[in-house]
Amino acid sequence: MEYLNFSRLTEKDFDDIIAMVDGERFTYDPSIETKNCDYRYENILIELKIIEEEPIEKQSKQNKLAELFRSDIKTVIINPLDLDFENKRKYYNELSTPIKTAIKKVSQQLKISSENGEYKITIIVNNGLSMTLPDEFFDIAVRRAKNDTSNIDMLIICGIYHFSDGFDTIATAMFKDVEIQNKEKPIDFIDKLREAWSIKVNEYMTQQIISNEIERTKPPIKDIYFELNNIRYVKPPIQWGKESDFYGKQGRPRFDTTGMESCPPVGVVMPIFDLESYNFVKKNISIFDSYLLKNNLEDYLKWIEKERIENDDFLKPIVPIKVSKEELIKTPSPFSFKDIGISLLPIFQKEVIKIAENSFAFNNTPISNNYILLQINEIGMDKANDIAFISYNKTRMSGETQEYLIKGERMKYEYALILASVYCLSLNADAVYYMINDDFKWK
Repeated sequence: MEYLNFSRLTEKDFDDIIAMVDGERFTYDPSIETKNCDYRYENILIELKIIEEEPIEKQSKQNKLAELFRSDIKTVIINPLDLDFENKRKYYNELSTPIKTAIKKVSQQLKISSENGEYKITIIVNNGLSMTLPDEFFDIAVRRAKNDTSNIDMLIICGIYHFSDGFDTIATAMFKDVEIQNKEKPIDFIDKLREAWSIKVNEYMTQQIISNEIERTKPPIKDIYFELNNIRYVKPPIQWGKESDFYGKQGRPRFDTTGMESCPPVGVVMPIFDLESYNFVKKNISIFDSYLLKNNLEDYLKWIEKERIENDDFLKPIVPIKVSKEELIKTPSPFSFKDIGISLLPIFQKEVIKIAENSFAFNNTPISNNYILLQINEIGMDKANDIAFISYNKTRMSGETQEYLIKGERMKYEYALILASVYCLSLNADAVYYMINDDFKWK
């Protein structure tokens, strides 16, 4: 999918905004410019800080976030609502590092620039911290300004956030002012500044649509993720909040970076003989594979069942398939054990597809007492985030049992459904039921 990238807000944009309200640069002396604040308007000092850093890009931050969201499933949703109070505090401390650093520097610059008790304003812009939602960024910035400094009288938090589904693009602009110290607020100036911001935002948005010359380095908000120890940690984007008029009921399209264009091998076929076919194989199998038939049919069937139960490759369950003498005659002899398995693949594939095509949506009251349940959690914008749970469920006189065969493995729905169908065939279950949780899916 092609998305419209935006350009990033720059200090030049804020030079224009300050000029619109008749403000000016505090100094043009390059030797002291970085030590002082950026702008002045009458008795008001203004310092600008643009946040570009994404903390999650640092290995140290990834390790700490993984510790907070520990799990044995292969995709973990980074959702602070899942954390207790103490861990939630740690979470926001990790995300707030670039904001905290900016606030500390602002405080020093405003202190140096202030001579006669001027009113001190900090403008902080979210230009790259996608891990935080707009409201989260606002809360972190305000908390840091109130806790870490007495040199800021007012904090203005702003930014432009944009989303795209390949057809529609939505952009929202934030401009919020918060009093940090109990001083008289320069209401007229703030109103003028807000109006100038609105004018600049309109100009900016026009450029995003028509210009071929701007540097488009800011992609729309999307999944933020990292992988550690084969576990993917994902912060999905916020939802649009309404159905797409273009895509309709099928929902907005998602990425598929799994690289899976066809289904990988999903099972190991093992032949099940009756007495007639067993005796036929005994006479015609290659001497190199004859040991696999064991001493007799009973021992062979016990061995097959033992192999099925003890198989530790949960992505390739062993699937016993019945084979008759008539089918074996079609295979040129002497044949190998592998040749028999290959000859059964068309039967295997046909049965698996039939089971998948006849799977049912789970409605809490399954018709069968012997079934496979597939649960899929669809996460974010990429099918590579999705995780599957496959369980074998039986109802007996003593009650219901549930055995997990796949638990929290990363796989997309199409692959998981085929694998669930293979397990259905392997365990001689009646049917496959499926449940899809799309609470955190891009839609």
